[in-house]
Amino acid sequence: MAVGYDPDAVAEPKSLDDLLSPAYKGKVAINGDPTQAGAAFAAVGLASVQNGGSVDDFQPGVDFFAELNKAGNFVKIDPTPATIASGETPVVFDWDYLNVGYGKDLEGQRNWKVTILPGTGYAGYYNQAVNVDAPHPAAARLWQEFLYSDEAQNLWLGGGARPVRAEAMDAAGTIDKDLFADLPAVPGETVVPDADQAAAASALLGQKWAAAVQ
Repeated sequence: MAVGYDPDAVAEPKSLDDLLSPAYKGKVAINGDPTQAGAAFAAVGLASVQNGGSVDDFQPGVDFFAELNKAGNFVKIDPTPATIASGETPVVFDWDYLNVGYGKDLEGQRNWKVTILPGTGYAGYYNQAVNVDAPHPAAARLWQEFLYSDEAQNLWLGGGARPVRAEAMDAAGTIDKDLFADLPAVPGETVVPDADQAAAASALLGQKWAAAVQ
């Protein structure tokens, strides 16, 4: 998870607490509703691990966004390149590859930078599977093999995503080194919730989120 921001509208946030200052009033957005959208869920996860919580305790993340909302800094608009271009969402919590993509989409229209907040980082995986009822399971398995090949992993990298095999490919010399070097730096400690932790956090958000940001 990263924070994208318009440097012509706000200063680069150096910490989570910076976003609570009056300089960010009416400016901070997340990508969706965290009870429904993975990127928004991860924004609360990042706020949790940087606000005294953990992947086992998302309450501090809910508390942070409640405070952000009370300060008038939280904008309840789903960010898109259009809302960034218009200035409606000058600060956006989102996956790093999406934030980088916003900058590419808006090149020449709007300045857009991406920062990874210092401290514990938060990440997530996109998962692939072969459906047990797949009509052509052998073809599906071949597709999976392609997705995890060096060629396809570099295609993911070209889109700004972090290939799951990146470290192994780097060691083997098969990764696109220029694209790999262009990725935003990752914090030394980065956490990923497991299935049980994600389920517990989802249940908490279902109970607490709406009241926290109403």
